Amino acid sequence: MSGVKIIPIGKPLTVRQRLLESLGDVLARQGFDGLTLEAVVKEVGLTRTVVLRHFQNLDDMVTALGQSPGFWPPVAELQDGVPGRFAAMPPQAQLAHFFKATIRGLLARPRTLDIMAWELLSRNRYSRLLEYPRVRRSLEFFETVTGEVPESLDLTAVVAVLGGAAMFLAVRSRQSGVFGGLNLYDDGDRDRVDKVLDLLVAGILRQGGDG
Repeated sequence: MSGVKIIPIGKPLTVRQRLLESLGDVLARQGFDGLTLEAVVKEVGLTRTVVLRHFQNLDDMVTALGQSPGFWPPVAELQDGVPGRFAAMPPQAQLAHFFKATIRGLLARPRTLDIMAWELLSRNRYSRLLEYPRVRRSLEFFETVTGEVPESLDLTAVVAVLGGAAMFLAVRSRQSGVFGGLNLYDDGDRDRVDKVLDLLVAGILRQGGDG
C-alpha cells in the first residue's frame, strides 16, 4: 500500500470530487492523448478498486467532470449579477449577458481553460464527452430567455460564432496573456469586450427582425 492515500470510504462525495479534480489536473497538464484511468489513479493516490467504486469507467468519470460546476459555470452562475431582474431585461441584453457571463465563468476556472487549449490540438471521445454538457448548459440557459427573438434568426449559428469567440479569447488570455491587444483578465479590457458584445447582439437581433 505504499504511496496509496487512505480516504474514508464513508464520504463518497468527497472521494468523487477529489477524483474529478485529479482527472482535471491530468487533462490540464497533458491533454487528451494517452489519457488512461491509471494516470488518474496515480494522480489521486488511490487504488483502481476504490476509483471504480465511484465511477464505472474513465468515460463515466470524464462525463461527470464535464457536468460538474467546477468545470463549467451552471445556469444559476451565468445569471448571477442580475438576480430577480434577468427576465425583465430585453432579449438582446439577456443574450449578451450569456456571452459576458461565460467569459467571466471561464476566467475563474483556469484548469478548464488549460483543458480547452488541449481541445484545439487533439480530438477524441474524451474531448467530445466534455463538450456535450457544455452544449446542454447553453440550451438550458437559452430556455430561460424571455421576450421576442426573431424567428428568422439562426440562434444556433449566433451562439456558435459568438460563443466560440468568447471561449477562444478566454483561452488565449490564459495561455499568452494578450490577444489582439486585449487581456480578459484586465477589467478595462473585459469591459471593452462587453460593450462590443452588446453592440454585436443588438445588431444581430435588429437584422434578424428586418429579415
